[in-house]
Amino acid sequence: MNGLWSQEAALNASLSTTPPPGGFLTMHTSPRNVSGPLPVDSASGSPAEGPLSPSPWRTPNPHSQNTKTSQFIDKVTAENDRLRREITAEKLAREEASKRLGAAKAMAEEARTENQHLQMLADTNARAIERKDRKLDELKASLEAEQRRRLAAEQREAEMSRILGETRSETQRELAKAVALQQQAETHAEAARDGFKRIEESFQWKVREMSRQLEELKHQRAEDGKKIRQQAVVGEQLAQECARAFKAEDSMKDLLESYKKEHEKGMDSLLEEAARMRTAIPTREAVADELCEAIKQTSDKMKWVLGVKASKTGR
Repeated sequence: MNGLWSQEAALNASLSTTPPPGGFLTMHTSPRNVSGPLPVDSASGSPAEGPLSPSPWRTPNPHSQNTKTSQFIDKVTAENDRLRREITAEKLAREEASKRLGAAKAMAEEARTENQHLQMLADTNARAIERKDRKLDELKASLEAEQRRRLAAEQREAEMSRILGETRSETQRELAKAVALQQQAETHAEAARDGFKRIEESFQWKVREMSRQLEELKHQRAEDGKKIRQQAVVGEQLAQECARAFKAEDSMKDLLESYKKEHEKGMDSLLEEAARMRTAIPTREAVADELCEAIKQTSDKMKWVLGVKASKTGR
């Protein structure tokens, strides 16, 4: 329809409801003759230009006359009625377009809200994906670090196993060597105990022999003392020899007492002093031999004195 705002233009207008310029209704009337009266059609017009047939849409004109002026007025009136109907239809169309526009705006608003919601969800998902990517990268780095740590731990474990095996082998060799040394030491200790036992038995026999000799010497001295006490005429030489004999006896007693004390210290001290006693025994034997020799000399002298006394008595 000419001069009307079309429905397509109303739907395409997104925000503004203002009709386009020139979109209002234009009046289609005959041009007015400004230089004279209105033109009047001749009476021999076409039947279409005659009196209008009655119509429910036509406004009745009580002043209608079968004249050209009345015909023109009727024509204008009919045109106005038609235009009113068109305006009414246009208003209805515009209201329908406004409703559609409101629905379209509501749909656009809903679409914009949904788009914003989806955009927000997309941003949230993007951030979540970024966090998950970072977490995945961290997990990958942690996994690589764990793999490197486990590899290093396995290498250290293999190295420690090798070192432990070497240490165990070395320890077993050292243990075998220590066992051999212990067995050798036990053998040497057994031999030393046997040797010391033999030396001790020999030394004890010598002590017993010296004790026996000392007892015999004491007995003999007792007898000699009786004889000497019976002899009143013992000279100075006999007294000196007796004094030396007493001194020798005292030294022998001291030696015997010291030996007894040393012997009573126990087998443990004897075991510890075995090596030292091995070197000390010959010296003591030499001292004992000297002592025995001195005793023998004293005995010989006493016998000589007794012989001299007996010879004097016999005379």
